[in-house]
Order: sequence, then C-alpha cells, then structure tokens
Amino acid sequence: MSTPSDRTRTLPFLLFAVSMAVAGGGLSRAADGPLTARAATGADTVFVGEPFLYRIQVSGSESPKQPDLSQLGDFHAAFKGGGSNSRRSVRIINGRTTENVQLGYVFNYELRAKRPGRLTIPAIPVTADDKTALTQPLSITARKPSETGDFKLRLGLSKDRAYAGEQLTLEVVFYFRANVSEPQLTIPVVDHDAFEVFDLEGSEEQKPELLDGKQFNTLRIRKVLVPRRPGEFPVEPATLSFKGEDGTEIAEDFFGRRVRRPRYRRFVIPSNALDLSVRPLPAEGRPRNFAGHVGQYQLSAQASPVEVNVGDPITLNLSVSGPPFLEPVRLPPLDRQKSLTRDFKVPAEIEDGAVDGNFKVFTQTVRALRDDIEAIPPIELPYFDTAAETYKVARSEPIPITVRPTKVLTAGDVEGRPLTAAQQEIQTWMQGIAHNYTGPEVLSSRPLGFSALSSPARLALVAGPPLAYALLLTVVVANRNRRANPELVRARRALARFDREAARAPSAEQILAAFRTYLGAKLTRTPDALTFHDVAGPLNAKGVDEDRLDRLRQIFVLGEASRFAGGGGEADTARLHEEASKLARELDKILK
Repeated sequence: MSTPSDRTRTLPFLLFAVSMAVAGGGLSRAADGPLTARAATGADTVFVGEPFLYRIQVSGSESPKQPDLSQLGDFHAAFKGGGSNSRRSVRIINGRTTENVQLGYVFNYELRAKRPGRLTIPAIPVTADDKTALTQPLSITARKPSETGDFKLRLGLSKDRAYAGEQLTLEVVFYFRANVSEPQLTIPVVDHDAFEVFDLEGSEEQKPELLDGKQFNTLRIRKVLVPRRPGEFPVEPATLSFKGEDGTEIAEDFFGRRVRRPRYRRFVIPSNALDLSVRPLPAEGRPRNFAGHVGQYQLSAQASPVEVNVGDPITLNLSVSGPPFLEPVRLPPLDRQKSLTRDFKVPAEIEDGAVDGNFKVFTQTVRALRDDIEAIPPIELPYFDTAAETYKVARSEPIPITVRPTKVLTAGDVEGRPLTAAQQEIQTWMQGIAHNYTGPEVLSSRPLGFSALSSPARLALVAGPPLAYALLLTVVVANRNRRANPELVRARRALARFDREAARAPSAEQILAAFRTYLGAKLTRTPDALTFHDVAGPLNAKGVDEDRLDRLRQIFVLGEASRFAGGGGEADTARLHEEASKLARELDKILK
C-alpha cells in the first residue's frame, strides 16, 4: 500500500509522462513531396576527352536506384559516388510539434565528350519507390583540343600486337616548356572493360628530354595493361587538362601584394591515338593444366624441414619470376598435380603470395603419406611463351627428403605394465602434502571488515584485478572498434595529422601534400594523386560552399605551381600554412 510520501515522489514522474504524451500527440510530419530529379553540370563548354562533373539531384526520396546512363551516346560516363542530402527540421508552435522532412539524394558522374560539336545530354529517368522522374536535357559545347609549341602529350604501348593475357606497358609522356598547375590526366583505355589495368609503383619520372629537336621537361607515367580477350582495339587519345603559363601580368597575389607574376590560362591537349591487335591463345598444344599464364616464367622451390615423420607438416616455398609485373600472378592449385598428390597430402587452397623483389613467393604446407618417399617431385607451371609463340612448362628441381615411420601407441601397448618411478613419486608427493596440511586447526575465524582494506597492499590486492580487467576491456574494445572501421579512425585523426605534417612542411608543395592527406582521410580517397577536381564535387555535396572551394583551389594552385615550377612558383610558406590551417578547421566542422 502506497504512503503519502510515495505519492509525492511519484507525482513529478506522472506529470512528466503526461506532458510527453501531449507533446507526442501533437507531433506531426510534413509531407515529403513528389519525386523530382534535376541535372546540372560543372561547365557548359568543354574539350573532347576532358572530364567534367554531371550531377543528378533527386528530391522526394533518399534511396533512389542508380540511373542508367548507357543512352549517353556522345559521352563516356563514370559513376563517382553519391549520397543522401536529406534535410530535417522541427518547429514547435503553440505546443504543437511539426517535423519538416525534405528527402533527397545526389548522384555524381564524370562525363567526357567523344566528339566536338553541340552535344545534348538527354533526359535521364530516375526511379524510387515505384515512381519515376525525368531530369531536364542539357546542352554541352565540346571543342577539339590541340597541342601547342610548349605543351605536348604522347601515348605509347610496348607492343601493338599482343596475345590475350599478355602484359603490356602503357606509357604517357607530358612534354612542357613552361610552368603548369592543376594537371589532370585522362586515359580512356584504362576504363575499357576489355583490359585489366595496374599501376606501376614508382613509375612517375621527371627528366629533360628532346622532342622534335627542342628541349622539354617531361613527366612520364607508366601502367600495366593486360588484354582480357582477343580483338581489334583502337586506343583513344589521352588528354591532359591543366593551367599553363602564358605570359605575365600585374595583379594581387594570394596575400594582397601587387606583384608581377606569370599569367596562366587553361589548356587541354590530346595525345596521339594507337591501334592494338590482340590475338587469341592457340588451342594446339595447350597443356591440360594450363591456367592462363602468358609470357616467360621461371619456377623454383624450397622445403623445410627435409627430415620428417609421416604426417608432419613440410613448408613448401615456391618462387615465380619472369613477368615484369608480378602482382596479378597467381599459382595454380597444387592439388591438381598428380605427381605431388600421389605421395603428399596437399590442401586445395593456396595463398595469394607476396612480391619480393623480382620474385613472387607462394607458401604451401604438404604432408608425406608414407615413409618410402625420397623426394618432393618437381612442381610444374605451364605457360604460353609469347616470344617462341608456343606452350612451355616451368619446373622446379626435385627436393630430396627423409621420411621416418610414425609409431602410434594404443591402449594394448601399455596394458598391464607397472607404474613408472615418476608416477609413484607423484602419488607419494600428493599424499605427503595432503597429510601435512589437514584438520580444522589450520582455519581461524576472522571477520572481514573495512580494517582489512586499511593496508595499501591489501587494497591493491582487492581492487587491482577488477581495475586491470576494466583497463584491459577498454583497450580491447578500442582496438576492436579501430579494426572494424579504420577509415573512421583515420577521418577523426585527419586534422591532428594535418597539423603535424603542415607544421614541418618546408614548401607550398609539402603543405598541399599534407592537405591532400587530410582530404583523402575525410573523403576515403587515395591522397597521393588527388586533384582539386577530384574533391570539389564530393565536398560540395557535403555542404562546402563556393567561397571555401575557391580558397581550396588556390591552395592547390600554389602547391602544384611549387612542384612544377622548380621552385620558381614558391609562395610565402608561413602565410600559406596559416590559411591552409584555417580552412582545414572550417572543413572539419562541415565534414564531421
């Protein structure tokens, strides 16, 4: 039965519950609105081959299906991600709460015009929740790019006739005789579904070279191109968009001082086009266990240990060499090699392997099945030799081993045997301990109170284990969270890392490198090759305004001018660091 004091304590909770019920009853939600779609581009005049931003803004849904842009016959289209931009707000008028919801989603694409002229991006259908909306058509003027006397671009392949599966080296060389900034290279062939493309680590190279009898600075980029299927493939020209030096002008610099500085204007230059003929691999002479290796291959093997019992694990290290780029090379499953499975137990799976200099090393564990085995047989790797145009087999050398029989003890082997001395000692020792410490006199009645904790040693003994467990649990949970979402951890630490790297940056180029690392962590992008164009669209979709984007563009301009001008475009590093730090903090508040 409740007392008056109980009812007094309960009354505030009842009043709170009633007020929440009244507020909840007054909560209403504004209509989300019909499904609509609107398109926008980053420019209405572009060069053929130059990438530009195409965005579809959807209203009325935050989970629309990705639109199909296959009908864009005059453009190449690449999806660059999307995300919700829904807005929610709450208003309370005369005690009535209204939630306003504006559902929305943004799709970002990169388009490239295929030909010059006045081109139309047609209306694109967008579907969500069994509803369909159309974007409005847009017109784009595409101009034909052309090289100049100071800027040229060349595209090359190591071979113009190759076999399907053969590694080719694709090389792009930029020749320039004046300072440039904001370079953006587009290579259409790397997006072709007929090829696998790999970046060559450390492939960028800068050095002076002669072209047509004139001295140029060059920037050389290499990639590995692997044809997936046979056919005739025209390799479209690559294009390079950049701001290049074109005379001088008197203007205010980034810090408000009137100076004479180089005048930059926008250039888009094309490379040459190429033709590639890819032949199919011949069916005649193809080994039964051929796994698609094309080129020249060598194979060696090592085993450890080489003296084992039947069933003991033997670690087999297989080293593959030959191709110039080893990262995509895989080893066929060893359980398909009968000469090996006849004498050894071999797992069906094999690891991906690791590149070590000019070798890729694969590790496999095998186990001898009998004690009469004298060697690990040669491991075979069939391949198609493109130089000899015939199939060959790379083989490792056999590895001599010694296999001893394994004795298995059964219950019958030890039945009826007397106890060993060790067993008797343990039995006697246990009896001695038991008889030395028996009886109730060893126990004393002692009450446990707070006095037992008066000693620091006793307090540490009692409180230490729980505190240590709590600390260990905190560390384990924190490590688990970091491993579960490393991108989120990098994003949270991005600003602190920027501060450390920018503080010791000696030049505008290094400050830009620190800012690229910051943006890469925040946008989950690879930072090394980020350009302003790469980050402008995603930042704008996340709410970064044009003023901040202009300030960011200027940081890219100064940083890249420092790199390509050979020191001639160096800015006031201290002032640039101050501006970059200020902008990074403003962006950090928006990108949380």
